[in-house]
Amino acid sequence: MTDDVATTETTETLGELEAVVPDPNEGGAQWPLVLVSGAVVVGSLFSLISASGLWEPPELKVAELARRIAVNLLGGSALTIAGGLNGVPTSGEIGRGEFPFTLIALGFRAFGLSEWAGRLPLAVFGLLGVVATWLLVSRLADRATAAFAALVLATTPLYFLQARTILGDIVTLAGLAIAVSGLALAVFDTRLGALSRCIAALLGAGGMAAGFGARGILLGVAVPSLAIALSYLARRGSPAMDGLSGVFGSLAFALGVATTFIGVRAFVNAPEHQFVRLLGATLADRRNVTHDVVVLQLGHGLFPWSAVVPVALGRLLLPPPIPEGPAFERESSLKTVLLVVSTVAFGAYTAVASRTPLAPFGAVFALAAAVALTFRDLERGAPGSRSLALTVAAFLVLLFTDFQNFPEKGLAAFVVDEGRFPDSFKERALATLKWGTVGSAALFALFSFERETGKPAFRKDEYRAYLSAVRTAWSGNVFFAVAAGQVTLLVLAIVVPLSDRFLHLKAIDGMSREFRVVARFGYVGLPVLVVLPLLGYAARDVSRFACRLLRLTRASVALFSIAAFAAVLSFSYYPALAKQLSPKEVFESYKRFSRPGEDLAMIGGSSGTARYYARREVKNISTVQEAFTWLTEKDSERRWLVVRANDIGQLNSQFRAKKLPAHNIPVLDARSSEILLVSNQLRPGEENRNPFSRWVLDARPAPRRGLDVDFNGQLHAIGWEVTTPDGVVVDRVRAAKRYILRLYYEVEKPISGDWQTFIHIDGYQRRYNGDHETLEGKYPFHLWRPGDFIVDNHDFELEPNFAGGTYTVFFGLFRGDTRLEVKRGGAEDNRVNAGTLVVE
Repeated sequence: MTDDVATTETTETLGELEAVVPDPNEGGAQWPLVLVSGAVVVGSLFSLISASGLWEPPELKVAELARRIAVNLLGGSALTIAGGLNGVPTSGEIGRGEFPFTLIALGFRAFGLSEWAGRLPLAVFGLLGVVATWLLVSRLADRATAAFAALVLATTPLYFLQARTILGDIVTLAGLAIAVSGLALAVFDTRLGALSRCIAALLGAGGMAAGFGARGILLGVAVPSLAIALSYLARRGSPAMDGLSGVFGSLAFALGVATTFIGVRAFVNAPEHQFVRLLGATLADRRNVTHDVVVLQLGHGLFPWSAVVPVALGRLLLPPPIPEGPAFERESSLKTVLLVVSTVAFGAYTAVASRTPLAPFGAVFALAAAVALTFRDLERGAPGSRSLALTVAAFLVLLFTDFQNFPEKGLAAFVVDEGRFPDSFKERALATLKWGTVGSAALFALFSFERETGKPAFRKDEYRAYLSAVRTAWSGNVFFAVAAGQVTLLVLAIVVPLSDRFLHLKAIDGMSREFRVVARFGYVGLPVLVVLPLLGYAARDVSRFACRLLRLTRASVALFSIAAFAAVLSFSYYPALAKQLSPKEVFESYKRFSRPGEDLAMIGGSSGTARYYARREVKNISTVQEAFTWLTEKDSERRWLVVRANDIGQLNSQFRAKKLPAHNIPVLDARSSEILLVSNQLRPGEENRNPFSRWVLDARPAPRRGLDVDFNGQLHAIGWEVTTPDGVVVDRVRAAKRYILRLYYEVEKPISGDWQTFIHIDGYQRRYNGDHETLEGKYPFHLWRPGDFIVDNHDFELEPNFAGGTYTVFFGLFRGDTRLEVKRGGAEDNRVNAGTLVVE
């Protein structure tokens, strides 16, 4: 068979596959998408509401106030807690609108005192917001776009986290979606009858009532009514508008102007530190808060959809890619509404941020719908482009880098003032975000590089044309240069290892890390670089073939690539993070390990979470010293203590000072680095999970390399060793491989001040500099007790230009420009000469 015949047959076969791809504009083709979207929505909002416990203090504060409402106003006397506050909370205590608290109270009253009971009404309200968004988009666009919008909204962290946590602000977010949807349908959906449009207007009024009950007149009423009024004015000349549109548009205008005036006047004149019911907030001077708090939510709270939002907002300015007519006018109106409500909401939220408590950005539904329209436009013939693909991929990478450098931004979607990102979750969080970003960015770029053109895949003439171009470009000089470069790289790949081990050539020893990598592995990279365009062709053709075989559009696959990453965050990342923030697992461990009659206490804060998990009032102790005294005063009794991360170090130090022989305080649950379960005893078969056990040893160590060095009469360096990451002690290391250098000390006297550690590995005019925080800064020197054995673990990796040979290891302690004095042992300028290290 000739190549031309083979190409023709392949083209015809792929053409037949494309012919059976369903037209996304056909109504029947949209229902599978609607059903899949609905399943994801329900799963994202409801399936994980009991996966994590209450986050103390943010969720606990709200839950306690709601419980008291249920006790006093809803007849929930069974929810009364002996010894706790049970009176009706005042408006000042609540600090914002009561409606969300009432919903949570209804959940407690109906299903009992548990986190899922309080979250369920909020999740239902979140679902109402998704349904309202679906109705708006399906009526003014189509069901496929509405399904996209629901999918995006339900997998946006700022939305689903508010829906399944007891924070209450999902009422504001969903209320705005309901209000805008109802009012927009009343004004712009002229296909509806007069009665239906009146019902839609009432629906909008209900959304505004909910918003007012949650966050007051400005955010709950003025934003949606003013946005619809401005949208009506912008579209007033549209031929699709009718008399009823003018009636509802005029009413929205009157309401928007009136509520904005009333709200702004109340905002300007409201006294400090006093609850203002009209504004749904207790106002305070927060001049250090700017629009950045809203930008943070839009960037990190919407991730990964935030990478598409800038493009989506830009596309709202473009006309729909459909023929002019009633459908065109309706969708143009939808785009206007989404753009205006996003702008008005951004202005309102940034304006009030300087005086009101943090509130999540309310118009998330509008951004979700804008993203959905972007993908739908691509499905309907709007051109995909390299700029679109690269812009979204760039935003994904940029935001991931921000998460990597500032892990605490992972809490942005919760929108709370307090909270520290747990150290124990950082590694998993980074891995999830990294691979999700890489995968979604690559797939999105691959499937959005080109529009749905129907071009055949795997055309041999394209591949041959590229190879021919490489061979003949610049009269064959390009091919000659590639061949010469390959030979050079092969020679370097042989010479560099020989120099490292035997020859020690000065030119090669002086290579930088980057140049050395190129020299050793460039012979593999150059051919890959040459054939990279062919790999790009192949990836493009696989994407074309896959879409036709699976009967999917390129735009839908591009959307699903981001949606899959968002779903991973919804179903895995955020539930795991929430578990780290809640003491629920600690109380479950207490119930599992403890025996009847064994007392439980907490240090600092509130003991409220114990009411939900230990089902009892627990002792609340204000200071670490009091907690230590209580825990250890009766050795015959086993006692338990719930400890925050910032207190465990001091508690461990005091415990070691009292117990002989000295040993670390028993920690029975350390799954979260933020909240731990401590006891005064460790029973047979139980494991001490004390996080300081890797640094503070219970017995004298025997390091491979012994030392006898005295630091200022306070600290005795007794040795060091090098191990692999899995703990195997080694005498030789290789460059560009990871190892751990362990420094062992015995504490002679209390050590004043905080000291950092320096490590120098010197030789052959090279130096590895290993300055680092001693014990990662987590167990300060003032906690080190005489008699303690300490090991400082430092991860290191020598640069590739560390040629084979014997190097000298130096170390010491420093603070600024001062080094801790070495009084005994081989040292120069208070830098200990620890011995040699062989590099292979």
